[in-house]
Amino acid sequence: MIRRPFINTTIAETLKRASEHLRASSVPNDLLDAQTLLAHALGKDRTYLIVNFNQQLSEDEQTSYQSLIARRAAGEPLQYITSRQEFFGLEFEVTPDVLIPRPETELIVEEVIRLSQLPRPAILDLCTGSGCIAIALAREIGAARVVAGDISTAALQVARRNAARHNLRVAFIASDLLEAFADQPLADFITCNPPYVVAREMATLQREVRDWEPRIALTDFGDGSSFYRRLLVDAPSRLRPGGYLLCELGYTQSEAISTMADQTVWEQPHLLDDLQGIPRTLVLKRR
Repeated sequence: MIRRPFINTTIAETLKRASEHLRASSVPNDLLDAQTLLAHALGKDRTYLIVNFNQQLSEDEQTSYQSLIARRAAGEPLQYITSRQEFFGLEFEVTPDVLIPRPETELIVEEVIRLSQLPRPAILDLCTGSGCIAIALAREIGAARVVAGDISTAALQVARRNAARHNLRVAFIASDLLEAFADQPLADFITCNPPYVVAREMATLQREVRDWEPRIALTDFGDGSSFYRRLLVDAPSRLRPGGYLLCELGYTQSEAISTMADQTVWEQPHLLDDLQGIPRTLVLKRR
């Protein structure tokens, strides 16, 4: 931790010292994180820091900022410190009760938009976390009827706040996958970003993920496949004929999960690659 406030130092000097401290603490993107946290501490944007680089910071501002830098140096994710993350052009509140939304998850949203042909599609989002998939779809497909579920009531509280923040109508239900949806109308789309990290691989994850994000949302505490097995069996009864199941996959899971799909129930699996060319989204159509 930085030892004491840097009294009478400018924004530029403060950022230099903070980024050096983060770099020494093995934080990637040290300068960007230092800038983001200072802008957050001051209630400004990063452009303000550039324009006012010679502005001196008060002792209170320095003290507040250094507490944020200390948290980041200890490995706490930037998004949990600022409580913000962008997803599909929307800003979401994130807390340690939910996974931090990631760019590869946007593949699910993009594909549902592409496949949607009905005027009012019924969309069911499972393991919703922050609500990012459900809320993005509610915005992009304005007439859609969107319901989202999660086993974590704390996560659902975050998701409800995010829906309210964007003035979007999404119904949230506490549920372990599809257990609470037996009486719900059949869906046209079921989307899910389930816990898929293999238990033995948890220790190898980046510290920001391993030590801070909710384990219940990361791993099934087994082989990483249990949620897919359940979905592939249970989802057909909750989908209309011709409806779609879309799931995010781990980096190495595409072949194994695809082969689990019963081809008497599902049409040929379709995989979507992320920006690195890795299959990360499984798309299945009910026969």
